Amino acid sequence: MTRRLCFTVDVDRDVNECVPNRTEAVSLHSDDARFTSSEAGVNIILDMMNDIGINGTFFTEATTLRNIDVQFGKNEVAMHGLDHEDMTGEVSGIRLSDDTLNNIMRTSSDIIKDRTGTAPKGFRAPYMRTDERIMNAAAGAGAVYDSSLYGVIGGTFGPYDLGNGMKEILVPTGTDRNGKKITAYLWPMHENKRTYDEYTEMAGTLNDGVFVIATHSWHIVESRSDGMMNSGQRKRNADNVRKIITDLLDSGFKAARMIDVI
Repeated sequence: MTRRLCFTVDVDRDVNECVPNRTEAVSLHSDDARFTSSEAGVNIILDMMNDIGINGTFFTEATTLRNIDVQFGKNEVAMHGLDHEDMTGEVSGIRLSDDTLNNIMRTSSDIIKDRTGTAPKGFRAPYMRTDERIMNAAAGAGAVYDSSLYGVIGGTFGPYDLGNGMKEILVPTGTDRNGKKITAYLWPMHENKRTYDEYTEMAGTLNDGVFVIATHSWHIVESRSDGMMNSGQRKRNADNVRKIITDLLDSGFKAARMIDVI
């Protein structure tokens, strides 16, 4: 039995929001994008990971990468769009052409390679909204895996072939102790709607395979509902993420970057 833990962080503009008639995201309550919360959050997360002694995967929006001062070390940096685009047009109402999608992927890959020295091999779609055209564009830019889809966690839960030269590493969903749906995105915990142990309980249902934890860089320091957190709230927030990771490691999970799982 092998149980892997992939801790992933979506590094994107602060409290990003998709709006109609605009492809790129804005920051909440703004007509533009800001990046200060994301930068602060990434550095808090990296310090925590270094202290624990694990590496993970950072799905990084390329424009955010250009605007933050971060050193990722041995962590994997993968693609997360150029401007956190609504790639399917579901909310924006704008259907991106194949050429536009290909350009977004290639430009994102080039920026990540220029910044980190390594071409990205993974992709996660902004807003977790994707389709076959988007997957093919990611593959065309060199991605060998995707992590934009959800799947119900079971006894065995591992990567599978997408059929375009890529593999899919699902973000788990399940049922909590009260019979309600839970996903392995930590969003509700950051908004004080779930506790850390609900995620460790969810991981406990996995017998073999990969358990993906997903969070956002900015969400460590800024709440979508309540705004900027004070220092005590930030520490408590980061400590809850630490508790999830350390509890899973103590229970036998082995931490790995997504590229290493593939």
